[in-house]
Amino acid sequence: MAGKDMSQEEIDQYIRSMTGGGGDDLLLSIEEDEPDPAAAAEPAAGGFVPSARSEPRQFNKKFTIYDFKNPKIFSKDQMRQIELIYDNYAKRLSSFISGRLRTECTININGIEEMRYIEYNNALPESIMMGVLETPPLEGNMLVEISEETAYLIIEKLLGWTGDKPIVSDGDFTDIEIKICEKFFTEISGYLKEAWANVTDMEPRLDRIETNARLAQIMPLNDMIILIMFDLKMNEYEGRLQICVPCLNLAELLDQAENYMKIKRKAKDEDIEKTKKDIFENLKTSKVDVCGVLGNATLSLQELLYMQIGDVLPLDSVRNSPITLTVGNLDWYKGEIGIKKNRVAVKIISELRAKKELQKIL
Repeated sequence: MAGKDMSQEEIDQYIRSMTGGGGDDLLLSIEEDEPDPAAAAEPAAGGFVPSARSEPRQFNKKFTIYDFKNPKIFSKDQMRQIELIYDNYAKRLSSFISGRLRTECTININGIEEMRYIEYNNALPESIMMGVLETPPLEGNMLVEISEETAYLIIEKLLGWTGDKPIVSDGDFTDIEIKICEKFFTEISGYLKEAWANVTDMEPRLDRIETNARLAQIMPLNDMIILIMFDLKMNEYEGRLQICVPCLNLAELLDQAENYMKIKRKAKDEDIEKTKKDIFENLKTSKVDVCGVLGNATLSLQELLYMQIGDVLPLDSVRNSPITLTVGNLDWYKGEIGIKKNRVAVKIISELRAKKELQKIL
C-alpha cells in the first residue's frame, strides 16, 4: 500500500505533538490511503483483500510531560512541609510589621514554585530591594525580595508617613534608605529561626543588601531554588514579597527532620507505654480494703438508735447465696463463704464488671 505524502501543516502538527506542544491530552491520528477500487476488485497474492477504512484510526493517550531540563527535586510532602514553614513565618511577620509600622498588615502565601535561579532572576525588575541572608546549616544564600514600591512604603512608614500609597523616587535608593532597609531586613530575618525550628537550628544573618537584580551575583544561574511568593497588604495598599530558598542541601535537611520526627513520635509512644507500665506496677503494690458483703438491709434512724445486742437483723439475701466482694466502692467478685484453717474465708466463683473494665484500662 503506497504511503501518503504529508503536508507541511501536518508535519508541523506532528512535531508539536512529539515535543509536547499539543498539551497533556494528545490525539494521535494515523491515516492510511484508501485502497484503489481496481486493486480491491482483484484479490492480492495469497487471496487476501485489504478492507477499506472509512475513517482514520485514532488513539487517545493521556500522559504528563516530564521536563528533563528542569527536573523536580522535591516530593509533594516536602513541598507541603516548606509551605507550612513559611506559612508560620508569614503569620509571625504580619504581627511584627503591624507593630513595627503601626499599620495593619496581612501576609499570605500566594504560591510556591520550584525553578532555576536564572528564571527567577530574569523575571525580576531592574530596581529591587533584596536582602541576602546567610542561613546555616542551609547552604547558599536565602533571598528576601520586596518590590521597589513596597520598599518605599516601608521606609516612609518607619519615618512617620501616615499615607497609604508610597511616594516612589525616580532615582536609585539612597544610602540612608538602604541603611533603613538593612535594619528592617535584619529584624525580619530573626523570625526565620523560629519558623524553621522544627526542621533545623537555623542561624540567619543579613549579609548585604542588593538593589539591582542585573548586577547581583548571588548564586549560579542554573542552581535550583524554591520560590515562595507572598501577598502583602497594608491597609489599602497591596504589595509583593518573595523569598528565594537555595536547594543545595534543602532536601537533605527536610529528610533529616522527617526522620527525627518519626523517631521522636516513636520515642513518645514508647514513653507513654512505659509510663502506663510504671503506673500499673506501682498500683500492684498499693494496699486496698477488700470486704465481703453478706447482704444489705434498710433501717430507719429510729430503728438504728434503739438497736441492742442480741437483736436479729434480716438481710435482703437468701441463705447459702453468693456474697459480694468489694474493693473500695466497686463490686469486683462473687464468692462463697466458708472456713479454711479455722478462719472464715471466701472462695471466689466469678468476676464482676468493675474488674473487667479496669483490666481494659490497664
